[in-house]
Amino acid sequence: MPKHPKVLITSFDGAVWSNLIPIAKAGIMPNLLKLIEKGSYGNLESTIPPLTPPAWTAFMTGCNPGKTGVFDFYESQEGTYKPTLTTNQSIQVDTLWKVLSNNGLRVGVIDVPINYPPPEVNGFIVSGWERPSNKKVFTHPPELGEKLIQQLGDYPICLRTFDRQGTKDVDFLSSLIDITSKVGEAALWLLETEDVDFFMVHFQTTDIIQHGYWHQIASLDFNSSDPVLQKIWDFYRCLDKYLGLIKEKVNNEGTFFLVSDHGFGPVRRRMSTNVWLQEHGYLKLKQDLGTQIRTQVKSTAIKMVNKVDALAKLKNRIKRKSEEDLEQRVIVPRASFDPIDYGETRAFSSIGTVYGTIQVNQLGREPQGIVSQKEAEGLKDEMAEKLKNVRDPITGELFIHSIHRKEEIFTGPALNKIPDLIIIPHSGFYLISGISEKDLFLEAHSLSTGNHIKEGIVAIDGQLSNTIDLSQAKITDIVPTILDIFKLTPLNYLDGKSLLASNNVPCNVSKA
Repeated sequence: MPKHPKVLITSFDGAVWSNLIPIAKAGIMPNLLKLIEKGSYGNLESTIPPLTPPAWTAFMTGCNPGKTGVFDFYESQEGTYKPTLTTNQSIQVDTLWKVLSNNGLRVGVIDVPINYPPPEVNGFIVSGWERPSNKKVFTHPPELGEKLIQQLGDYPICLRTFDRQGTKDVDFLSSLIDITSKVGEAALWLLETEDVDFFMVHFQTTDIIQHGYWHQIASLDFNSSDPVLQKIWDFYRCLDKYLGLIKEKVNNEGTFFLVSDHGFGPVRRRMSTNVWLQEHGYLKLKQDLGTQIRTQVKSTAIKMVNKVDALAKLKNRIKRKSEEDLEQRVIVPRASFDPIDYGETRAFSSIGTVYGTIQVNQLGREPQGIVSQKEAEGLKDEMAEKLKNVRDPITGELFIHSIHRKEEIFTGPALNKIPDLIIIPHSGFYLISGISEKDLFLEAHSLSTGNHIKEGIVAIDGQLSNTIDLSQAKITDIVPTILDIFKLTPLNYLDGKSLLASNNVPCNVSKA
């Protein structure tokens, strides 16, 4: 029989206690209820921005984006204005799996984001949702992928929020349940067949369901006859089933973690950073006829696809034909052309999908920079001051919570990968780059009424559950805590700290 892991982690992408605790107490998630009643739990503070790539990278390195080099789904490509897709190869410090492997421990990791291409470890890795296709090598060792498919029949890539276009809600939710089941079965099979000291399995479907069905979930209407709501609660029953089965696999002296990379909340409106920059004279678009036509065609096509099911189905067919193209797994595909006239642009937003960002078009740094380094400092202050006064056009509320220079938030040698200004909106709002939008404000998309917040979740059970302090837990604290559990020497460059109380003295646990 394989030895069970000493540390076992289950992760629910985007999970938030405001939904999970009522669902658990309603009897839909009895295993989760048992976990929070028996163990300890609290909030897990995410990264800035609270977004999949930087958050999961911080989780598996213990470092902020200024050290990891991972800030968004895209990363800035030096010497060009075109961002490239963030992958596992973007990470500039060792991951937890690498550190444990280097210390002779055997690891198993399933579906955790930003693990494609799959890194070599002492153990096994199954890449997450960003893998382009099962026709590519998506596991380490490579032969594991074929074994996984043979064992389970198939191993689906997680759906994305807008794959819901052109499908019935009940069918889409059934697909999320199927994917959840396959990931759960993969975890159970590998736990039964592989010796590991550390194991982690990730469920991406919790993020997708909250993006698309936030209001239905947050209604907490557990007695509704609505087939969509009934299917939503079936999803959470399925998730809880595998939570319970997987949790049983930790060894008697082991520690079990349930975590998320960020939380979730409702959204009302979004704002286009590039439209704001254009309206205030900081950004200029190319005026040639070709660019105008391409921009208009792209904008019109997107609006039509969002409204017409037939076109949405066509889009999905096209996507499937191109499934081996890594760019097809991107949440916010970037146009193959760039309408910005950089020779006349002082500032622009190239990346940013929850919080806004601005990059000064600086002379000597950007390929066509026009702003001197001295002028750049005043320009940042000027834009930040104006942004503070932006108000929601419907309610009159201030839209922006705060604006920060990257040096105020991040530290490390990878600061060049991060835009100059980070714009954090108030609750209920979010920002997009919006390079081809015409309107400054847009309603939250009808298929994505929930979005990310910084308060994720953490729950712990096992021998050490009452000696881990969760009162101010941050996502960067997980790596040093796990190294502490394995009694490994702390890494001096980490931003996080171990949550283990000294000498295993019981501490006050947090209750969310």
